[in-house]
Amino acid sequence: MSPIASNSNPLGLDTPAADIETTPEHYNLMGGDPSCDGWTRSFDDPNVVQLREKLRKHNGIRGLQIVDPTEVERAAELFHRDGFVVVRDALDPQQLQRMRKATERALDEMLAVDPTCAAGGGAGGLPHRFSFGSSSASRHMLHVDEWVDMVDMPTTTPILTAIFGSPNYILIGGGGDVAMPGAIEYQGLHSDNVWSELHDPTGRVSTRELPVPAVTINFPMCDLTFENGPTRQIPGTQNSRHPIPNLHDEPEWMKLSTLCPAPAGSAIFRDLRAWHGGTPNLSHDVRAAPNIEYFAPWFRSEAVIRSMPYEQWKRLSPHGQRISRYVMCGKGEVVIGAGYIHPKAKMREAFKAEQLKQLGDDAAEEYVRRL
Repeated sequence: MSPIASNSNPLGLDTPAADIETTPEHYNLMGGDPSCDGWTRSFDDPNVVQLREKLRKHNGIRGLQIVDPTEVERAAELFHRDGFVVVRDALDPQQLQRMRKATERALDEMLAVDPTCAAGGGAGGLPHRFSFGSSSASRHMLHVDEWVDMVDMPTTTPILTAIFGSPNYILIGGGGDVAMPGAIEYQGLHSDNVWSELHDPTGRVSTRELPVPAVTINFPMCDLTFENGPTRQIPGTQNSRHPIPNLHDEPEWMKLSTLCPAPAGSAIFRDLRAWHGGTPNLSHDVRAAPNIEYFAPWFRSEAVIRSMPYEQWKRLSPHGQRISRYVMCGKGEVVIGAGYIHPKAKMREAFKAEQLKQLGDDAAEEYVRRL
């Protein structure tokens, strides 16, 4: 398979911009799902019904292991083996309920300007999918208390420390994704390489040969089922140099390699290099999975930007404050874009431009330079 015919995207943040509502590292995911040609986004569409019945019988990773937060070493072992691990009960019932309300508020803002879910905004810009992070004008959701509350938790911090082999990892942001009812397409498999690939003219070393550079933790707000769009993860691909297949060439077993069933409030730890992709939400329910994102102690990239207000930073534990030091803003400093959500990039950029204008030329120039 040639690189052109695959979803591989080694350029990462250096990918040339494209006219698509998505994040820079996903500009390559512009192809639609050929299997859905002629379908409608109706729950009762015959094609949708047929796919739902197929998923009822076959969807989900067979023998998916879900561990408890106390099984720290086992969680790290599974993560390093597969490139992901599911940990139950990461959020207690009260925190889960608060987080649900926070995601609903954010989603209400997006639906107010895109009621038909047509704009797109998940990886690849597919309709009926949104990204909390890329839809926020600040690029993250770290201005929201409920997101900040997930940065440093007793159910996740020990596992992160075990995965990275050190407590000195850093926070890079928080966002997450939403699959709305009517998201009938599969999203192309991809890696979230939020970096520029290593420059090695000899071709001996790539990011694939390194220890894990980045971990995202997704927190599903509802039980993940065969029909509501559970993420598919391809085990062991975090170190693979093989081209990532596009939807046309992707084998059937990969489309069914999904993280279900899994309970609401779980933490899904993911190596960002592992191949993954969204799946159809053929249910009546919204499937939201906010996330928090981290870099290894030794890893940095242009993805690290200041997006956490000083007031939120002060609320964190000493460990939380330390790992958040690269994303915090100074006392009294405005976080440009915070609090504005829109699925269209041009609207987000216009909002930020107006905020920067209000700062004055010198302050605006300094702010942008320090991002």
